[in-house]
Amino acid sequence: MKPTILILGKDACQCSGIADLLAQNGFRPEVTSNFSALAEYPLDPGVAAIILDIDAMAPDNNLFRRFKRNNPGVVLLGMSNRPFHPELRESMEKHIFACANKPVDPDEILFLLKSGCDANGDV
Repeated sequence: MKPTILILGKDACQCSGIADLLAQNGFRPEVTSNFSALAEYPLDPGVAAIILDIDAMAPDNNLFRRFKRNNPGVVLLGMSNRPFHPELRESMEKHIFACANKPVDPDEILFLLKSGCDANGDV
């Protein structure tokens, strides 16, 4: 069985669709709208990646920096309606592995997830 993937977002339909896609591809998805999960240090060791709806939260480079310092092996994947986030420049360069456009293309999100997890040896 593949690792747990945490899906953080406020759009229940979108998150459910991503969770179904991940489950069909052997991952163990967990959906939450509670963004405080990013502040819990460290996460459960079974969590390999987080798919995060960047549009549903207040941008915070410090949060991503602290998160990655405490969870260096967890891959952060973003999803957003916007192609560019100047307020998250540091996070996009150093902490967020990739950011997919919404609505999320199933092949793209699987490719990004597998690429990020492969880089960490989680898949």
